[in-house]
Amino acid sequence: MQLSINPNTDEISGIGSDGNENRNADVSGDLQQKVIPITNKILLCSSDEGIAKRWQESLSEVGELTAVSSREMLISKLNTYQTGVVLVDLELFNKDYREIPQSLCQRFTDVAFIILSATPNDVEGLYLISHGVKGYCNRYISKALLVKAVELVRMGEVWVGRSLLFKLMSRLSSVSPPKGEDQARESDIESKLSKLTDREREIAQLVGSGDSNKVIAKKLDITERTVKAHLSSIFRKTSTKDRLQLGLLINS
Repeated sequence: MQLSINPNTDEISGIGSDGNENRNADVSGDLQQKVIPITNKILLCSSDEGIAKRWQESLSEVGELTAVSSREMLISKLNTYQTGVVLVDLELFNKDYREIPQSLCQRFTDVAFIILSATPNDVEGLYLISHGVKGYCNRYISKALLVKAVELVRMGEVWVGRSLLFKLMSRLSSVSPPKGEDQARESDIESKLSKLTDREREIAQLVGSGDSNKVIAKKLDITERTVKAHLSSIFRKTSTKDRLQLGLLINS
């Protein structure tokens, strides 16, 4: 997917297999989680009335909203309320993000949790995503991006910022396969890449380096539309779903 950054939120945009934009990162491999059943029920949890109101206004047309204002109320509601997506203000955990996996993700495995932080950072985000959280972003995220984040995580995808995405890619690509599978894996990767034309391989390498469509177009002196067309072909030939999976393939 294309990594174009919103200047206010540092959220990422993606290009799916059809070449169209999607703001998400579909994390595969060891971090892949099962697809979350789509439901219109969304649970919001923040003790900050202003933040809660902001989220409610942003998501008013996305689904059936229920709001709670404490950790105790959140746990109680999760035990009785069937929901696919839960937005959690990190302030409820006194900014101790390490409590979240055990308190939420491991107990409610069918729920997609989006953690919103007042001061997002990659260390915090990497830990949360690596331990089951499906989305991590700024609690002041814009309405349009919050809607997109919710839509994507309840389909089983992951929402993160650009710099965090590359840390996830690095972690995934550094995971060693089981003994004896190295050669088979290398052969499979080369088989997929061999299907690409010289231009497609060049673009794939740039994607693996983290370049956006705009940057690639400028480097190769072609239009972004042409880049998107090449990407659609590359995704199809390499059996990759988006830029993250392609990046992992290139960097394996």
